[in-house]
Parts: sequence; C-alpha cells; structure tokens
Amino acid sequence: MRADNSAHLAEAAQQRRFACIERVQAVLDALERDGGAVTVAGVAARAGVSCTFLYDLTQAPLLARLRDLAGKQPSTGRPALPDQQRITTKSHETVVRALRDANRKLSKENERLRNELAVALGQLRDLRRGISVER
Repeated sequence: MRADNSAHLAEAAQQRRFACIERVQAVLDALERDGGAVTVAGVAARAGVSCTFLYDLTQAPLLARLRDLAGKQPSTGRPALPDQQRITTKSHETVVRALRDANRKLSKENERLRNELAVALGQLRDLRRGISVER
C-alpha cells in the first residue's frame, strides 16, 4: 500500500501560492513606485501567474489593490505617474500662471509685429506707386 502524501502535496501547493502572492505584490509595488500600465493581464504576465489566479476569490485583496492602482491611472490610457513624480497643485498653478504670462507677452509681441508689417507693406505699396513716403 502507498503512503499518504496528500499532506506534502497540500504543503507544496500552499508554498507555490505564497510564492505567487509575493511575486504579484512585488509587481504591484514596482508599478506603484515606478508607474506603468496596470492591467490584470499585464500584472499576471510580469508576475508569472495566470489571470485566473488573480481572479480567484482567495486573491481578492490582490485584485482589489490592482484595481485601485488601475483606478489611479488617467483616463487617457497612459500609465499613472508614481506619487513622488506627480505635480502638486501649487506647482501646477505656478506653471499655468507662467504659461499665461508668456502667452500674454507673445500676443503683445505678435500684435506689435503685425502693426510693423502693415506699416512696412503700406510703405512698399506707396513706393511702388511712386508716392512719397513720409516717416
């Protein structure tokens, strides 16, 4: 009669499960730290596990964390930046203010150059017609 090895098989399966969970956690940590596309298929591929493993009810906390990270991504489909690389509201407002000021200056410069061009074109037209040009 064969010895009952089911306890050893169960222990090996449990160890494999823990190893898979650790790999998924490591991938999620890296995505949170470095940014990147967060999808079930992408995380599963990087962690070397199946999508079915992630969707299993016993892995609900992993899937919840994955979905939380995916929810932080912009709707444009681009990967979310890590927290330390995201711009603060104050910095964003400063950048917007600086860009508006630069835009205002460029608009004034364009208006001045348009006026100068109009004057020059008018003088050129007058010269071609033989009309004296006054300065």
